[in-house]
Amino acid sequence: MGANLSNVDDRIWITSRVRMIAERKAIRNQNVSYLSVTYYSLFTVILSIFSKFYLQTYSWLEEINLSASVVVLVASLVAGGFRFETRANIFRECYLKLQKLQGKDINESERLSQYLEILEIYPNHSDNDYYDLIVNHTYFEGKKLSIGEYPLVPTRFMWISYVFRHVLYYVFVVLLFAIPLMFLGLPLVSGWACT
Repeated sequence: MGANLSNVDDRIWITSRVRMIAERKAIRNQNVSYLSVTYYSLFTVILSIFSKFYLQTYSWLEEINLSASVVVLVASLVAGGFRFETRANIFRECYLKLQKLQGKDINESERLSQYLEILEIYPNHSDNDYYDLIVNHTYFEGKKLSIGEYPLVPTRFMWISYVFRHVLYYVFVVLLFAIPLMFLGLPLVSGWACT
């Protein structure tokens, strides 16, 4: 993206939309981290309450439960360290300033100068956030996207990145929540099979 003055409005619009995507991802990650820490805390409580039942299937239950408790503690500290909520607020503040800049009645040179000043203040979004905008906007929403007269279309690399990241993320989330259920359910299923 060059510093062509005629493209400033497009650049501001695209940057603000990418920052919105970055904000949504940070909020999503925040919610998943809260839910998973709560979920695994509940898992360790259930193991403690029904330890006599689960000892019949898992001979190392005490070690597993102690390890799970430590993992929950560490995971809660790590999740807090990522500061997803703070990142989301920073991206929100940035795109709101960009939207305000879009509505200002100023010349293109001044608009570019203020745009660059805003970008200096806030951390950048990732390339993946930019890829997500292009894929979502042009393919899933069926809209055109351009900078000036140059159309922005998803490249093969953008598509591979988009699909790979989304599949990997959702597989991880499903496994994150499915493994404790399988662990708790195995003795029940094997008990029913024996009767």
